[in-house]
Amino acid sequence: MLGQRPFVLPEAFAWFANLLGIAYVTVTTVLFLFPPELPVTGSNMNYCIVAFAIVLIISTFQWFVDGRKNFKGPQVDAQVLQVDTSTVTNAIAADDDEKIVQ
Repeated sequence: MLGQRPFVLPEAFAWFANLLGIAYVTVTTVLFLFPPELPVTGSNMNYCIVAFAIVLIISTFQWFVDGRKNFKGPQVDAQVLQVDTSTVTNAIAADDDEKIVQ
């Protein structure tokens, strides 16, 4: 789908880096929302959860009001994505033949 690039990560390392990034963002987001000390009172509460909830509510509301009607998504060059279906079919058939032989 992407054209030639000057730098490409090896596929195994790219998957590892992506999964590590997702795990890091998930863990830090959860930990970011915890209170700094117990027991939680109004003066020592972590108000990040309140800000997070407000942004989530506004974003959801905006999606239903305007986003789902007007969001067009990324613009894709159709000529770049055209694939010779016989080549794909032959590649799938060859892959299936290899699995049968093994």
